[in-house]
Amino acid sequence: MSAFPPNADLGNPLRAMPSVLSIRDLQRRWRRVALEMQLGLDDLEQLLRLDPLAVLRGLRAANAPVLRGSEPATCVRGLVRNLGQALSQRLFDGEPIVVAGTSSLRTLWRHAIATGVAAEDLARRTNTVDPGTAYLVGLLHDLPVWLRTIEAQFQPQAGHAPAAHWIEHWQFPAPVAQALLALANGEQGPPALASLVATVRDGERLAELADYRHPSDGEDDSDSDDDPDAVDDEHQELGAIDKADLLAAQRVRRRVEGALRTFGLDPTIPDSEGGPLRTDPRFQVNRSGGLDEVVLSVLGCTRSERYRGIITALTAAAVRYGTYDRAFYARWNPAANVLVLRSKADASSRRLQADTLVPLPAEAEALAKALREERPAHLVAALGQRHGVLGTLGTDELLAVPLNREFALPAFLLLDRSVTLAPIDHERDSKLATTLGLTGSLLNENLLLRRRRQRAQKFAVIDPLTRLYNRRMGLAALEREVARTERTHWPLTVLMCDLDHFKHLNDTYGHLQGDVALRATADVLRKTLRRSDVICRFGGEEFLVVLAETAPDDATVLAARLFVAIEAAGQALGLPMTISIGLTSHRPGDRAEDLLHRADGALYASKDHGRNRFSADIDGYEETPQPANNRKGPTSP
Repeated sequence: MSAFPPNADLGNPLRAMPSVLSIRDLQRRWRRVALEMQLGLDDLEQLLRLDPLAVLRGLRAANAPVLRGSEPATCVRGLVRNLGQALSQRLFDGEPIVVAGTSSLRTLWRHAIATGVAAEDLARRTNTVDPGTAYLVGLLHDLPVWLRTIEAQFQPQAGHAPAAHWIEHWQFPAPVAQALLALANGEQGPPALASLVATVRDGERLAELADYRHPSDGEDDSDSDDDPDAVDDEHQELGAIDKADLLAAQRVRRRVEGALRTFGLDPTIPDSEGGPLRTDPRFQVNRSGGLDEVVLSVLGCTRSERYRGIITALTAAAVRYGTYDRAFYARWNPAANVLVLRSKADASSRRLQADTLVPLPAEAEALAKALREERPAHLVAALGQRHGVLGTLGTDELLAVPLNREFALPAFLLLDRSVTLAPIDHERDSKLATTLGLTGSLLNENLLLRRRRQRAQKFAVIDPLTRLYNRRMGLAALEREVARTERTHWPLTVLMCDLDHFKHLNDTYGHLQGDVALRATADVLRKTLRRSDVICRFGGEEFLVVLAETAPDDATVLAARLFVAIEAAGQALGLPMTISIGLTSHRPGDRAEDLLHRADGALYASKDHGRNRFSADIDGYEETPQPANNRKGPTSP
């Protein structure tokens, strides 16, 4: 694995020919019809049932280990539902392909569809296997022939890997993979799949009986279909043919012809009759975005207060402007060699089933090099790779874009084209990927600096032990409320609270328990008072409470609740915790210092009268009845 090796290619035959329906004249036909359709999920399912090569790509993408759910997609319907509409449409997003001498290819194509239709019909009638799975396996039953045909057409000089290796590499669901291997090897397969394999073989027999023949090696290159009413010599090899078989074969032919006709693929209709083809934006991935447009789209989240907003913008921009099918954001722990997936974008609602990836040694080396050089790394899988980053993501290649190399846990954008199989291009993709990486790194660093500044500002006004406001913030709040009271004449009451015998508690139980007592007192204050009230740690064991828009009578009720609740909290902790409170209210012309002076005097009055009580210094004060569980009542200085 290296950074952008020239023409890196695993040799995946589906990259050479990703879709049967991308053959130029076939593509013109079905796209002309699709322009007049809404193309919902059901329509896409019907279209995909006519394209075995697109199904192969979709089957792998729908069952990628990182996204695989508890129910693997073993039928075309499940495949489409798993991928969603946007990704299913991408299976047909490709440039038209010109194939020389396509008679055998088309014969193989129609034979595959007919076998799938026949197997599905048999499964419904016998009720022995799932009809959807029977259709899927029937559609793909000639996989070795497909691969040989594609390689002969597009990769004649390449070394051809056996179909079994590709089935293993693509990580199909176990029932599908085992059935395809059994059909390729002429075996019955595992006992649990014997009925499925037999159903597909019987379906192939019906397909041939319906004149959807399997192409022979010696077939000529004409582009005409055989007369469906002619008696083919090959039928002699099909064994005894009874009336039921003939009727079933007729049903197969009608269904195949109907499915092809639905999308204008009936070969009896000349292509020229359809007129010129208009562009369908549903099958055109946006490739016009320049680097400035990409940057602007990501910078739209500059003021985001969360990293998730930045991550979402990065992955969405990669999919939209980089024409990637999937984009993952992962944090990397180099010491443990683990990538933790935090987010993904792939135009579907699929959720991550595996959130950790363990890179193979070569992958880890490439990631480390990408971080050092701050350049994207191009990772390419080996045939049969089922583990590591590429194996778990279910892709043959991806671009790993480093972000924030200075962070304790750097990150990567993992970008792939696992659905369309479009190759990663060095010139275009490296520029876009680097731009995304640098922009994302700057946004993450900016958010980190803003958070540090906010944290510093917070700790400038917050007491670190009790998490209450500190003395500076309490005084500022008091001055603000005094000014507002002078202006509005609304009532204002102040409480000065002090833990009793706190030095004795520290000396007896230790300073750590003293800290526990202070935090418990702060918790009681927070729970008892309103969110609009200002509470601050005024000194060592002193607390200031500013009660805006609160009359003294209401404040005395709160004060009584406080010293009772704090004593109860001390009993729960096994600590002798009580509190003395001094209370005063605003008088016309008062300054903040005047309120503090009177509240402090009232506090000392409470201490002089035995502690664990409150005293008030207010105009026209009348003694308030003491709480039932407290023998000491409030006093006036």
